[in-house]
Amino acid sequence: MTVSMPDSDPVPQLIVAAFESGRRMPDRERMVAINDQLSAEVQRLAARARAVAQQQPMYSRDWYRLTNAADAAEFPLRFELGLGPLAASIHVTQLARGVLALRKVLGEDGE
Repeated sequence: MTVSMPDSDPVPQLIVAAFESGRRMPDRERMVAINDQLSAEVQRLAARARAVAQQQPMYSRDWYRLTNAADAAEFPLRFELGLGPLAASIHVTQLARGVLALRKVLGEDGE
């Protein structure tokens, strides 16, 4: 089954590319592009999650949910893209998971 994504939002296609990178092993340039774009999306969404968290009562369930999602999604940003194809694939997959988690906690996952 193939899911078509709107052209206006490239992030879903990047997420698919990240999850497929372990099987397809794209070239280094493509991995760098996926990494850069997903890293930027993690930073954007994490900032939004933290802004929404500040509007919640401190230490409430929603506050913890938002801040923990932001912290977990930002964790892979502490590391560089691996030099080997498998290490790079694992890295971009973790970024994609972070984007998905942040979208879910922010209610942007389409559900």
